[in-house]
Amino acid sequence: MMIATNKRRLLDISVYNRGIKSIKEEKELTIHSLGYLDFLDEETNASVIRFGKNSEQKDNYYLYRYNFKDVLRVLQHINAQKPAIAIFHGFSFPIRFWLLHTFFGKKIKWIVQHHAGDPSPNSLKRMVQKWCYSKADRYMFVTKTQAQPFVKAGIVKSNAQVAEIMECSTAFTMQDKNECRKQLGLPLEKRIFLWVGNLDANKNPMCLLEAIHNLNQSGQDFLLYMFFAKTDLLYEVQQFVEQNQLQEKVFLKGKIPNNALETWYNAADFFISCSFSEGSGVALAEAMACGCVPIATDIPSFRHMTANSVAGAIFKTGSSSDLFEKLIAIQQENLEIERTKANRVFKEMLSFEAIGRQTSALAKEIMHQE
Repeated sequence: MMIATNKRRLLDISVYNRGIKSIKEEKELTIHSLGYLDFLDEETNASVIRFGKNSEQKDNYYLYRYNFKDVLRVLQHINAQKPAIAIFHGFSFPIRFWLLHTFFGKKIKWIVQHHAGDPSPNSLKRMVQKWCYSKADRYMFVTKTQAQPFVKAGIVKSNAQVAEIMECSTAFTMQDKNECRKQLGLPLEKRIFLWVGNLDANKNPMCLLEAIHNLNQSGQDFLLYMFFAKTDLLYEVQQFVEQNQLQEKVFLKGKIPNNALETWYNAADFFISCSFSEGSGVALAEAMACGCVPIATDIPSFRHMTANSVAGAIFKTGSSSDLFEKLIAIQQENLEIERTKANRVFKEMLSFEAIGRQTSALAKEIMHQE
């Protein structure tokens, strides 16, 4: 596919080999990451470069294998786009970033996008990260707070080079709550809480359950539905539910297809996340897109995503007592107003449209720099 020469060229590059077999599979696996492409401005023309088991090209998507022939084709493709801006995904591939940066010189402007994690704890690897990634022109983090360890380590040259742009989003939309509850067979009059996240130490489901236990003892009328794939703490969760006689309040639903969650987010009143660390938070974004009011831990990504709790509430990370207090307090608020605020913040800051607008603006700014 030929790209118009009067357009600003944007290359979205992931060098991670996911082992995918087709562009269709890549789109399905990264449904939360690529939707922003449809909302880039008219002056920006994007190409997506990925690696897998097969070689394929369709429209503006390019899938390559890690062999000499395909690597040569990648280099030829990127070279044909010069001048361009390239988004390079992640801080885990410093040598490959350095090779691309060195090979194409100043005709390609490089943005490195953060995808969770901190600088390597290994001093040698951290030195390699600094040597390679400090050559980038700009960096994309969900919030500048997440960038501070990288700035301190010299991997990111300065805080001024960091742009706050959400790394992923969703096409979920807000729907009629009562209709969604009818579809799912849920009572119309009860408060409904939702958990969507793995049952592991980082997600901290026990914090939620302790707060829910206190809420139940206080006489509150509610239901909690928990969806999860990873089951590290499933036994502990089941034991807590049984020992505290929460079987009629807490329902462990396990894993369902992602698209089926849209109805659940719309049916629920509040979404709760107890994570200790998140690069961004797909489930939180999905909930807010549906007007499901977030109650989340005070970590950098969640504080930014809720616009400093303009949407929903933030509680002290790891504190079930603070979560309990927030659950009591937020139920006194006008739920429809809170629902509208959550959806508005999503649209303004976290949606594919917002990411596309912000990415276009960043690309334009970089291209006008000397």
